[in-house]
Amino acid sequence: MNNHLISLTVLFPLIGAISQAFVPVPRSRWIALIASLAASACAVILVASMQTQTAEMQAIESFPWVGAYAISYEMAVDGLNALLVLLIAILFPVLISAEWNQQVGVRGLHSLLLVLQTALSGAVCAQDLFLQLFFWGLSALPFYFLVGIWGGEGREKAAFRSTVAATVGNALIFIALIIVYYSIDPHGFSIRELSGGKFAGQHFHFLGYDFQVSWVAFTLISFGLALRAPVWPLHGWFIEMATEGPSTVFVALAAATVPVATYIFLRICYCLFPDVLGTASRIVLAVGAVNLIMGGVCALSQRNLRSLLAYVCLSEVGIVMMGIGSLNATGVVGSVFQQLILGLALAGFGLFSGIISDRTGRSDFLNAQGQRTLGGIAVRAPAVSVVAGVVIVSLLGFPGFGGFVGHSLVVIGSFSVHPFTLFMSGGALLLASYYLFNMYRNVFLGSPGSAVQGFQDLTLRERFYMAPVVCGLLFFGLYPKPLIELIRPTVLTLLSTVR
Repeated sequence: MNNHLISLTVLFPLIGAISQAFVPVPRSRWIALIASLAASACAVILVASMQTQTAEMQAIESFPWVGAYAISYEMAVDGLNALLVLLIAILFPVLISAEWNQQVGVRGLHSLLLVLQTALSGAVCAQDLFLQLFFWGLSALPFYFLVGIWGGEGREKAAFRSTVAATVGNALIFIALIIVYYSIDPHGFSIRELSGGKFAGQHFHFLGYDFQVSWVAFTLISFGLALRAPVWPLHGWFIEMATEGPSTVFVALAAATVPVATYIFLRICYCLFPDVLGTASRIVLAVGAVNLIMGGVCALSQRNLRSLLAYVCLSEVGIVMMGIGSLNATGVVGSVFQQLILGLALAGFGLFSGIISDRTGRSDFLNAQGQRTLGGIAVRAPAVSVVAGVVIVSLLGFPGFGGFVGHSLVVIGSFSVHPFTLFMSGGALLLASYYLFNMYRNVFLGSPGSAVQGFQDLTLRERFYMAPVVCGLLFFGLYPKPLIELIRPTVLTLLSTVR
């Protein structure tokens, strides 16, 4: 199936971004939405046409890019990245629709979102390490302008800190790729050709010392991606982005960029360094467990919807990392599935909190004395409260919602290897039940406060762009079988190389 659907998925948003410079503002919104929807349609067709029960790469597109250095334009999808292709296809038309009424620099805002869609789609589909780093590095640039121009009072500092974190992370990954490139003969960047444990036992010399290629590259890539995932305690810039960035921009960061970072870690480390994972899996599992608990503990004290969302994201990343570190087919399948659900749930959380902030002019739901500042929104806006309820129960892993499938598979897979993960997950679930239901009670229940007088329920446009997020959480929770069948064969093939 080589019909250039991947290239269309990646390039349509870029074409839409460029066209923003040549059309007037009233039409630019429609051009941006059409370009994003065209890419999304290609992505959905691509995923829907994939064969299940196979671990082979599909929709392969490959040709030399910089032939002298074995850099190629190699793109493909399989069970590991298909769900992220679907996630990006759902999210970005939603984000563009959410910013439809933006009055300040609307063409620039939509252009940057489209560039981000191109960058993340390319990073997910790229099967050449250099090409993947190219798109992954590009994805950091739009955030600098999106936050620096449309953010809050501390936007310049937040944008600067996020750019520094991304630059350092990309530099670490680039160093690892150079080590990998020169450690194999013939030199190359193709993930397919570098897979299978070819670096096992290889060493390189630096400053008179002997280093093992696999461990050094694995460590550099892990720290480089941890800076953007985010992973505790490297998450300071992420919390600042949550409070200073526009709600839709932080949704793009938390719901799209974070799952892509975990996917890149899974792809590179399982394919290139299976010899290291046997030992490092315990470290990955421990990092996931610490993220899970620390995110929950920090979320307990939050009084602001945006900062609460940031710590929820931090905790949910821990679930994904635990699945990756389980080295168990059930756990890894759950981790890949949870990347999709994590993105949808965080997007829903960010969007309804953004609507509340826009309507009331505030995102804090408790003041310094612990008294509610909102309250009673369910009376004024039942549709908003329903969306928030679906998102919360999915994050908590209630049966019938997407989070139940992902959480259950990760815990089942991790428990068979490290039983303590069950107790960690149970403790985190208790914490999440408290802070999420406490937020819901203070924001949506009770008598309406003065801040929500005249609060308007979801408009027709808002209902349209909320529908894919809510329906996705419900549908994938009730009928996950096609996605599980798509993921499992690829995961089993990867695990066979680790063992």
